[in-house]
Amino acid sequence: MGKHKHEANGKKEQLKWTENMDNFFIQAMIVQQENGNRVNGNFTTHAYNNMVAELRTKLQMDFTKNHLKNRLKTLKEHFSQWYDMFHGTSLNGFTWNSSTQLIEAEEEVWDKLIESKPDAAAWKTKKVSNFNKMLELFSKDRATGAHAVTAKERNAQLQKNDNINVDTNLDMEDFLAANDVTLESQYNIDDDIQLVDCTEQSSSEKKIKNRKRKLGQEAEDFTSKLLKSVDDVALAIREGNKILERVYHREYTGDEIYKELEPMGLEPHEMPMAFNYLVENQAKARSLFSCPVHIRLSILKCMMGLSYKAI
Repeated sequence: MGKHKHEANGKKEQLKWTENMDNFFIQAMIVQQENGNRVNGNFTTHAYNNMVAELRTKLQMDFTKNHLKNRLKTLKEHFSQWYDMFHGTSLNGFTWNSSTQLIEAEEEVWDKLIESKPDAAAWKTKKVSNFNKMLELFSKDRATGAHAVTAKERNAQLQKNDNINVDTNLDMEDFLAANDVTLESQYNIDDDIQLVDCTEQSSSEKKIKNRKRKLGQEAEDFTSKLLKSVDDVALAIREGNKILERVYHREYTGDEIYKELEPMGLEPHEMPMAFNYLVENQAKARSLFSCPVHIRLSILKCMMGLSYKAI
């Protein structure tokens, strides 16, 4: 059981924390966080009051809010040391043993890490207590995407893993990245905050959702108009090409005329006559080749004044 004393003349209250006390305190913080008594990384005054009352009852010690604030700051510093040591490594093979509460790995894996970070040697024998819960408290959840689960859902998953009583294998870099671990240093833990009115929050959320819906509809309308404009431009280009063909008479080369005549089904002796006729009459060639393929032979025969049998 921890010892504490109140110093005279208003000096800082001191309390010697044990691992058992930390366990109760960390679990109490998890509960308050799940109950919504933690906003933007800070516990509310109501949360501190609840935790002080709970720890006094369970541990039979005269805890104060300052005791909890100071210990929370220390726990964050411990987590920060662990995070700074292993974050950024691309080494695989590390294991956090939930039974021994040690970070374990093969010697060659440790050697590689210690070579780049000599201070890491101390972590071979240093306990990392309450790993899952510390990660829960001192990392920020993703707001969207595949990892956006609630605190209660993740805590249930972690408790389920603890009950299995097996080692938890993790790649430090991937695990931290997947859970979006960020230290909450931008907030002062000594500043109490009050919960905002839930009705106001709900109203704000509705406004945000309505705005997102409106922006989404506007984006769809813009895309639809853009696609229609592209179609209009393409149509204008096609019509323009037709006009140009009418204004500027196209001159077919002999090779082009021959290639157009080939699929029309002319007999070998008919090809030279038809070829010479179209070469000498470019206007007739343009008219003929603008017609559908299946009627071109009949059109050609009419142009040349020949009967179907004659040609």
